[in-house]
Amino acid sequence: MSINRTYDILCVSKATSPITHNRGSEGNETIVSQEAVATPHGIRWVPVLSGNAIRHRMIREPGARFLVDRWGLMGKMELRTLQFLFHGGSLDSGDSNESVARLKTWWRLFPLIRVIGGALPNLIVGGSIHAWRGIMVCRENENRLRTMVPADWMPEGHLLPADRMMGRYQYVRQDAGRTVPDMAETKLMALDEKSGQMIYSGQCVNSGAAFVHGFRLRSATPLDLGCLLLSLGLWEKENGTIGGMAAKGHGRLEMLARVTPDADQTELVKAYAAHVESVKDEAIAWLHSEFGAPREPKKKGKVKA
Repeated sequence: MSINRTYDILCVSKATSPITHNRGSEGNETIVSQEAVATPHGIRWVPVLSGNAIRHRMIREPGARFLVDRWGLMGKMELRTLQFLFHGGSLDSGDSNESVARLKTWWRLFPLIRVIGGALPNLIVGGSIHAWRGIMVCRENENRLRTMVPADWMPEGHLLPADRMMGRYQYVRQDAGRTVPDMAETKLMALDEKSGQMIYSGQCVNSGAAFVHGFRLRSATPLDLGCLLLSLGLWEKENGTIGGMAAKGHGRLEMLARVTPDADQTELVKAYAAHVESVKDEAIAWLHSEFGAPREPKKKGKVKA
């Protein structure tokens, strides 16, 4: 019988491309998400990665895609099932049904949901993980960073101020009337009329900047930790991005992680993958009972000539 333990996963991620994790926009320009930090020189605004974005992008999304892939559910799920797996689900029934047996079955079949929590139509259950915000490695955060990370993870000397690691991007959306006018069905109007060309720009965190973040996994089983580690590994393997504009090459991170207490990470990941295979039929039946039967993709009819 496994003993539940609390694990800390400490991470340092270095930006290998500009990061546009935004809080909104002003006019036509995007603004990077920032937090107020009290320093000896007053309040300073410093870029930050939200714990919510980290939890979704690094754990829930890759973990859910792994289940869909291993259980052959692609194209077979109703919207409520997808909402549950990829976004936590929602409470849409007033008849609560919180039983110990039901929770045990839920957690046994879905370590991913035990880790990050979720909502059935008539029951909400929190997860066992606390995601930390991504704290920029900069002068404004230096004092608290030195209490969070091992001494050999911190560079010698003073860190650069946050504003030295901020930059801007600018792109131009082109117009087909300028780039491929010869492909149009009719002769195009003058180039200066009804052009779809547009310049857009905004703030970004420069490549080379780093963030400290992590997770505390409370009262976790080995399968819970294996699930978390597998999800993080898949996130890294599948391009490892945070924030928006990933299609344009933004948001790529290179991560270094340490698990405390130490654990055989390779064996834990293998054990979780084997567990997912072993509960496949039961888990699909459970999804059926809670959200409706998975359905086969509609077959496309023959196209008449």
